[in-house]
Amino acid sequence: MSKLNEFREMIDKADDIKVLESGQELLRDMMTLSNLKSKIEELESNLTSGGKAIFYFFAEELDEDEIVFAAERISGRIKRLSRNVEIKEEPE
Repeated sequence: MSKLNEFREMIDKADDIKVLESGQELLRDMMTLSNLKSKIEELESNLTSGGKAIFYFFAEELDEDEIVFAAERISGRIKRLSRNVEIKEEPE
């Protein structure tokens, strides 16, 4: 007998609402976990795609606080460079 059929029988035999609600909560949590695992796999597979690869090998060695600092640093650098481009493009 397959696990699914065994599970169906267990559900059909259960008469306690609290037990069934616990099972429902468990299955919802398992579905959420499965979706998160898929998202993690997708993110990991794209870490070195495009222009990210040049940063990846440095960033993979950083701890969480260092990653936050580096992200803020990059954001600030982008803003400064964008302002410089805008200033150069302004008509005189």
